[in-house]
Amino acid sequence: MGIWKTLKIENYRSVGSQIALSYPEGFPLIVAGENNAGKSNIARALELMLGEAWPTTEPEDHDFHNRDKELPISIGVDVEGVINTTAGGRSNEVAGFTWNYPPLDSSGKTFRMLFRNGADNVYVSSETREQCTCILIDADRRLSYQLSYASKYTFLSKLMRKFHQSLTEDPERVRRLKEKFEETKSTFQEVAPFMAFTEELRRQVTEFSGNFEYGLQIDFSAYDPSNFFHALRVQPQQGDETLSFDELGTGQEQVLALSFAYAYASAFHGGGGLTLIIEEPEAHLHPLAQKWVALKIYELARQGVQIVVTTHSPLFLNVLNLNGIALLRKHDGATQVTQLTSHDLSTYCNEHGASRATPENILAFYAAGATDEIMAGLFSRKIVLVEGPSEARALPIYFKKLGLECSKEGIAIIPVHGVGNIARWWRFFTAFGIPTYVIFDNDADDDLEHVKRSDILDTLSVTNLEIRTRLLNARTLICGARLAVFGGNFEQCLRTLFGEQYIDMERQGSLIYGLSPTRAKPLVARYVAENISYEREDLRWNDLVQLKERIVALGTA
Repeated sequence: MGIWKTLKIENYRSVGSQIALSYPEGFPLIVAGENNAGKSNIARALELMLGEAWPTTEPEDHDFHNRDKELPISIGVDVEGVINTTAGGRSNEVAGFTWNYPPLDSSGKTFRMLFRNGADNVYVSSETREQCTCILIDADRRLSYQLSYASKYTFLSKLMRKFHQSLTEDPERVRRLKEKFEETKSTFQEVAPFMAFTEELRRQVTEFSGNFEYGLQIDFSAYDPSNFFHALRVQPQQGDETLSFDELGTGQEQVLALSFAYAYASAFHGGGGLTLIIEEPEAHLHPLAQKWVALKIYELARQGVQIVVTTHSPLFLNVLNLNGIALLRKHDGATQVTQLTSHDLSTYCNEHGASRATPENILAFYAAGATDEIMAGLFSRKIVLVEGPSEARALPIYFKKLGLECSKEGIAIIPVHGVGNIARWWRFFTAFGIPTYVIFDNDADDDLEHVKRSDILDTLSVTNLEIRTRLLNARTLICGARLAVFGGNFEQCLRTLFGEQYIDMERQGSLIYGLSPTRAKPLVARYVAENISYEREDLRWNDLVQLKERIVALGTA
């Protein structure tokens, strides 16, 4: 069975200039990004190429980038393991499929397959496409639809079609099953109203079709002869009680839909040939349930099923799957993608001060410290890295007083748990192209020789000796274009800025929480930030105003 390797898209919906996404071996492809970055359009493009419905010939208006019908749309997917066999028995290995509008030649065909030998063919058989197919589980799971026979594309229809094919391989088994169904039908025929209705229906059909060239007849059957398994229905149960799908909660529907897809893929496509595209698997699930679903998705990918996930949740991101993280963002209204390999990341780290980073050790190095809070930074527009929770909890409150709503602007203030981790995560996030500002303090207790702080300056290419000395010996807040330094530590610096007012509020916060300032630093820091008064004319706020402006300006040059 076939697998797909690379998806290329140009001028399709939110995608302008060509982007490419590569599928990682043994992992799912996680398409991540903020709302409206274009994740669903990636899913639709892959479904157009590999979905069970035949690719459309005429695109809709919204399929054109910026609704500009003069722009040619191009979507291509590279595949491996797909063989096209002609009616004469000749076989060619398929290299990929393309969809182009307008068509590339006078055939008028938008969809074609490309062969390894350089030839192509616009006549693509269903047997060829079915060797590498996909199923889209969209954000609206529509469980009652997927577990019905409403169309041949529902999960239940596809599953029962597989079962029917296996059942009918044994004629004797078919004969026995027909006998059982006839016995069931005879029981129904014992119901007098049913038989009376059946006779009346037959009489009326004969009457209404009397002028047809060929007579029309009708009968009730206990089974569908084209698929014996259509007699089966999926019924959710809770304890001994059978429920309708309408009685299920959205979280229960989510789990059942994903479970059905998982079982289908495991049973029939463990060796390849199927891609599951799952939009927002985190929807309606609490965090622990999200983690469990993520584990199951990664497990299924290891079994050979290709899985594409679109998500807003950091719980589906795994640094060990770096090759499989496709980070989407929009620039000038067009979707762009960043997808790094371990070689890309290690090379970038080498260029920014981490000389010991290699493709072999880089992923384990980052995975060891990758918390959910840190990984959530991949969904932000800008990042501010700080040492600990005090700064992370208090700074957004100070900035809000100064007119900057960090969450609204997509700015994540992330604690990395120690000054020694700032440089490493600056390298990680900037490798993905996310503007990243760093803030550290000059508390010498944990870095007497300034080794960790010097690493930050080396990483940010601060080479001027006078500037380095000034930063490493700061005793107040110093703000640069890409970094800031709190003189002493965060609390000491703010005491210097605000004087007795800050100290008094620290005491109040300590009394409220019943803990000393050193034992309740994040709580006290947040309390002071919430309660300290701000007036535009108060010069004590000038340094924080400058810090806010530096962060706002980050990445705009």
